[in-house]
Amino acid sequence: MPMRHLARVSRGLAIVIAGLLSACIPSVPKVDQVAVVWPAEAGAAVTLPMQRASGRWLVSVGFRRPDGSERRALAWLNMAAPAPILSEGLYRELGLAEGRDLTMRVGTIGVTVGGRAVIDGPGRNGGRDLLDLLFAPRIVEAVLPAGVLRRFVVTVDPRAASLTLARPGSLRPRGVPVPVRINPASGVAVVEARIDDRAVPLVLDVGAPYTWLRGRTVATWIDRHPDWHRADGAVGRSNLAMADLDLEPAGTLIRVPRLDLPGLSLPDVGALGTGPLGGKLGEAAFGEAFWDSWQAGIGEPVVGWLGNNVLDDVRLTLDYAEGQSFWERQRAARSDDLDGIGLTLVRHDTGYAVAAVATRQGRPLVPGVEAGDRLLRIDGQPLDGLPPDAVLATLSARPGGPRILELDRAGTAVRVEVEGARSASRKQICPC
Repeated sequence: MPMRHLARVSRGLAIVIAGLLSACIPSVPKVDQVAVVWPAEAGAAVTLPMQRASGRWLVSVGFRRPDGSERRALAWLNMAAPAPILSEGLYRELGLAEGRDLTMRVGTIGVTVGGRAVIDGPGRNGGRDLLDLLFAPRIVEAVLPAGVLRRFVVTVDPRAASLTLARPGSLRPRGVPVPVRINPASGVAVVEARIDDRAVPLVLDVGAPYTWLRGRTVATWIDRHPDWHRADGAVGRSNLAMADLDLEPAGTLIRVPRLDLPGLSLPDVGALGTGPLGGKLGEAAFGEAFWDSWQAGIGEPVVGWLGNNVLDDVRLTLDYAEGQSFWERQRAARSDDLDGIGLTLVRHDTGYAVAAVATRQGRPLVPGVEAGDRLLRIDGQPLDGLPPDAVLATLSARPGGPRILELDRAGTAVRVEVEGARSASRKQICPC
């Protein structure tokens, strides 16, 4: 990638992958003008349903138009985004372009955010709106960020698919207490994890389908523990952006035997160490451009984020005011979350192409497929128009399980029969 494009691309990709859309603007707006109105019937807490899309959680929010009517839209629950983001169309429909404040109803709770803190549009990648890139064909028009969530005690319950917002100090949380650091500027929650006897500050984010870490950090662990290495290239849920950049196809998948939090251990955590944005020369000259840009919005140094491959296993409560999280395990940790067909995909229009064929010890996991092939059908199922989570589910396979891929290679039809690969050895996973 030419050096002159590096800054532009890194800022755009920060939006695509992390939802930390503040990285695309010169300075992050501080969300310090937030008013919360609790109706009498709400009591101490409000619980509302969540919807799953592309490995992320969505909630329905009611936005107030200038004429007082309500406009409902799906919002991405994103604990790593400091400020609210609206699609360009919704931003204008609500009158924020004319200087109005953002007024919305989350469940029955009224929330008003100063208009200057709201980001106008998520930005674009390859000419495509980034919310559309992540969620199409589902229409998602907003991001509900940490800058708003920090006004509550927040509980995300994956089993019940529910979000609970409670008044600070009103509820007795359940689960193992784990202290978190709430950044005073962004409101983002950071936990001090330990991996390989090293302190690793990580953002807690139910807005991310998978755990991602700095590539340089992962490389140092692999040097010491080559058995942690699973594959080169993002596959399955770790392929969470599907953007035509090097972070995923040049990334490295690992499985950490144990990730320690204060008072809690997490076994067999899968993670993607991201590839160098702009290539090795670009990273040598500019540092880890994606992560450096991303953590500028967080407000402090971080190594990555814990995503839903970990957080889907627990009922997570964040008490922002007290700087505490509470972890109640709902299911045993899984070691098969990366089993499947070893391809890294990228979205092209309404379809999907192969960005890279994952390798292990230099050998391709999917012989017969090449980078650049357009993936048309899996076992006869057309992929055009499907959302990313449906495509990844279709591409999944048990180790040795067959899949028939139909591809277009520069106008030539290609049919390949492949088998699923195992992401980790079979062993008993501690249900801690």
